[in-house]
Amino acid sequence: MNLDSKSILPLVSIIVASYDRPDYLPAALASIEAQSYPNLEIIVVDNASPSSYQIAEIVNRYDRAQLVRNAANLGFTGAMNRGIESAAGEFVYCTLDDVMLDRDCIKHLVAYAGGCSVDGLLSGLLLDEDGETIRCAGGDYSLEPVYQRVFFGSGEKNRGQFENAFQVRYVPGGMMFSKRELFCRFNGFRKEFFMYSEDADLCARITKSGRTITVVPKAKAFVCEAPHSFTHGGIAFHKIKNLFSLYLLHARLSVLPEFYFRYGVINFLRALKADRAIVWPMIKASAWFVVNAPGFIKERYESRVSEPRAVATGSTRYFQFSKSLVDPVATTTPGGLPAWGPRSAPGSDAVVSRS
Repeated sequence: MNLDSKSILPLVSIIVASYDRPDYLPAALASIEAQSYPNLEIIVVDNASPSSYQIAEIVNRYDRAQLVRNAANLGFTGAMNRGIESAAGEFVYCTLDDVMLDRDCIKHLVAYAGGCSVDGLLSGLLLDEDGETIRCAGGDYSLEPVYQRVFFGSGEKNRGQFENAFQVRYVPGGMMFSKRELFCRFNGFRKEFFMYSEDADLCARITKSGRTITVVPKAKAFVCEAPHSFTHGGIAFHKIKNLFSLYLLHARLSVLPEFYFRYGVINFLRALKADRAIVWPMIKASAWFVVNAPGFIKERYESRVSEPRAVATGSTRYFQFSKSLVDPVATTTPGGLPAWGPRSAPGSDAVVSRS
């Protein structure tokens, strides 16, 4: 790819979702500023936190970075959607404040998109901070009575085993690349999810539409071991409500009775005995799901005949949201029930409310 002239290269908008981690944002922004691909727009979306003032100061140090402030914490989904709405680029790359990009990351993604007829999502190789261990090279998931998700290469030493681009059914929300028009067509990440399973939901919608999801291993990013202050109950609430919703939207109908019995009734009884801290979050999550289920059912059947679309009014572009993961349940307890721990690949757990 000839990188000598920015005027002939498509503009790439890099969306950085940030929440309360000012110690990690500078390294993330420095890695973006150092990209070999020159035609970039950098948008940092700050979910309101005690560190918002520091975040603003950090962003101001970088000439090409612009700050979008959310008045409240809108979660991973709200931050990413706000960034996509603000983007001017032909392409959008989604990342997080604890992820550093390899110098040629964007160059390889744009080169692949330009050389192939890309109609879906692209991602790359996610590695530990030292670059030696693979976190995720895409993955797959199964919406069966026992929910499973596999992250390709997870925990393996990076020996070059992933060389050529390959198709998958899942990539993490913290490393997604596509045309902005595609994100708009699918209304971005599902805003109701806030965090957790939002990437699996978007991947499911993409693949159900007949589009592809491709991992380009030459595009690399490195995940820091950033601290978080998630509460056990807050994590459980979002994981449960979103997993229930993911199944209602995308799983086979024949699977649903056993799934809801297993993850609703049995899991609740286990929590009463072994983990009472998540009993009330589970009740709240179930209530949230019951309230929102009719809209999801309507969307499920309407999606059979039409795709989501973006709305344009004059020169203003915006999403018309429907009213209607690597994710934690890939780690399961005996019997296939979810273990409520933070996930190991970047995604929505980086931007979370403390409930």
